[in-house]
Amino acid sequence: MSHLNILIVEDDLLISESLKDILKLLNHTVVGVADNADSAIEICNTTSPDLALLDIQISGDIDGVELAEIIRDQFDIPFIFMTAYADNETIMRAREKGPFGYLVKPYGVKEVNAAIQIAKASFDRLKTAEKAAVNMTKIIDNSLFLKVDSKLIKVKIEDILYVEAKGDYALFKTKSKGYIVHTTMKHVEDRLEAFHFQKVHRSFVVNLAKIEDIEESNLLIEDKVIPISRANKDALIKRINLL
Repeated sequence: MSHLNILIVEDDLLISESLKDILKLLNHTVVGVADNADSAIEICNTTSPDLALLDIQISGDIDGVELAEIIRDQFDIPFIFMTAYADNETIMRAREKGPFGYLVKPYGVKEVNAAIQIAKASFDRLKTAEKAAVNMTKIIDNSLFLKVDSKLIKVKIEDILYVEAKGDYALFKTKSKGYIVHTTMKHVEDRLEAFHFQKVHRSFVVNLAKIEDIEESNLLIEDKVIPISRANKDALIKRINLL
């Protein structure tokens, strides 16, 4: 397997030291070790790791599950969750973040190697699929052509209220209709960002002009209540006219 630059986020010193030794044996480089989210983000900003190993339960107000969302959205790298124990609610939250693997403590060289190889291969396949996506290839006259089944349907961008992730598909919702398109949310975000759309949650990209009100952790468009994640709230506030 090719050499990787890896970030470790673990607040147990003995475990992090052991993991560093394992990664060295596997010919990988540890670009930094963090025990909290702020330190992890700083390391990502300065070293550009290829992969992150995240303990679910870390020091600070932001746990490993929330940190995973930040790392995915801001740095676009694969991550593997590490845990010895987690309650069902935490496991469900972790699963929703779309990790590229899990390591259950205690683990050895073989387990770490297998998790990294699978995570990197899965991430590479995802990136290849995103590059090959041709579902939304034309923007003409401020309209978007959506590939729905075997048809290309023209939709005015200003008519789109929001886009919601539906597994491997995305729902483009207008006031009168919804269109299901096979695509990734990253592709949606890249296409629509210049047209006053903003990602507010891993599952939602919204038309800023259609927002009716914003509360602490959600917003309203028409009759749809849409969650706002902590990782995306600051970006949303920066893009609206706040008096």
